[in-house]
Amino acid sequence: MDLDGPLDFENEDPLVNPPTIIEKRKKVIGLDDLLSDFYKEKSKVIDKVNKKRKVSKVYHSDDDEQGQVDKLSQCVVECQNQMNEIADEEENQEWGLSMFGDQKTPIPSLLVDLDSCCLLKEFMNNQLNLVVGLTVDEGTTFIEGLLVNGWLTRLIMTCGRVEKFICKWTLNILLYSSKEDLRSSACDFWCSILLSQNKVNGASVEIYWLPNYQELKEALESYGFRISLSHSQDVELAEADSECQGPPQNIRAWLTLVTTCCQFRCKKPIFTTSQVEQIAEILVSLLLDRSLLGLSILLQECLISVIGSFKEEEWISSCKKIANSLASRVPQDINCLRVVESVSGVDARSKHLRSSIAHQMLVVLLDHKDSDENLLSSLMSINVKERSCNLFKMYIFVVLAENWLFSSTLVEAKPVLRDMWAVFLRNCSCQINSTDLRSYASKVRTRAAYLLQVCSSN
Repeated sequence: MDLDGPLDFENEDPLVNPPTIIEKRKKVIGLDDLLSDFYKEKSKVIDKVNKKRKVSKVYHSDDDEQGQVDKLSQCVVECQNQMNEIADEEENQEWGLSMFGDQKTPIPSLLVDLDSCCLLKEFMNNQLNLVVGLTVDEGTTFIEGLLVNGWLTRLIMTCGRVEKFICKWTLNILLYSSKEDLRSSACDFWCSILLSQNKVNGASVEIYWLPNYQELKEALESYGFRISLSHSQDVELAEADSECQGPPQNIRAWLTLVTTCCQFRCKKPIFTTSQVEQIAEILVSLLLDRSLLGLSILLQECLISVIGSFKEEEWISSCKKIANSLASRVPQDINCLRVVESVSGVDARSKHLRSSIAHQMLVVLLDHKDSDENLLSSLMSINVKERSCNLFKMYIFVVLAENWLFSSTLVEAKPVLRDMWAVFLRNCSCQINSTDLRSYASKVRTRAAYLLQVCSSN
């Protein structure tokens, strides 16, 4: 043990035994090391910048993609809106005119005095009246009962004659009565006595008074019928919010009476030729009213009866007058087609009238009064490729020309018209692309293509 040496705790004291300082050797840094360190630091900075750019590119690419999606969505919406506008425009082109306004008070020109009824007087003077006890005040009820039960018709057919009072009284009920049983019975009564004139072997009824055109026209006007079809009139569809607007139920009996009168005219004229022409125009006008769609069959039957009542020497000129009048009065819109298509009979005169109306409609629309060939040339000269071309009118032209040419024997008489018709159809079907979004473009193209195929097969 070294007594002179430091104690153990003194060895741990840094003041007694300070730590030995080791001198560091200075390292010599060369130029290559400096350059290497510089480029390492620079590469680190470049890597950081590249990483930031990559991240920003990802963010920008997401923004660009979202922007493209937004633009595509906007384009789709605009296209859909455009298609909806085209569809709405085509759907809004709906035929229909309001041919009836407010009903008027019935004109009392047919009202007759019961005291002048010979039938009632004879019954009251008969001994049977002692049992019945009929008075003058009960006369109307008595005759109405005979009419409804059919005994009045049987009595007249048995007697073989019908007095003026009964004729006017029953016609007044037919045209103006609001009671269904009286109205239909009066209609049956007039049909029976008028059609009895057409029986070959049976005895006809002697009629002392017949209705005339003026009385039927006055009744129609009291129903609220509008004579004019021009644009100055109310051409919107009929509204159903007024109880007094539109035709009454008497219009059915009116049509039945006109049908029977025209059948009777073949034997003994009730109406003049010009009056029958006006009746035909009225019937076609009634076919434009949507409120009368339930009477379409009755209207068609009445129209066939009217045009069938013309004599052979009258028909050609009368058909032309009817067509000219309708073409000048009907609005130049979808109602043109409805007028033509409403004459749907398959008999020769119905086809002739349909062809004449369609032809005159084309003449008015194109303002063209030259030959048939020049009329078709005008149609062929229309350039359907132009954006300004009204394809709605082109659709009307196609339908009208079809009815004009093929509802008659015109094409057989003039074969050149068939060739010109085929060229016109080819222009319409080939010059309008399937991607054309103009209103009525698809309708014109498809209809023309179908008609062209039919024309080629024939």
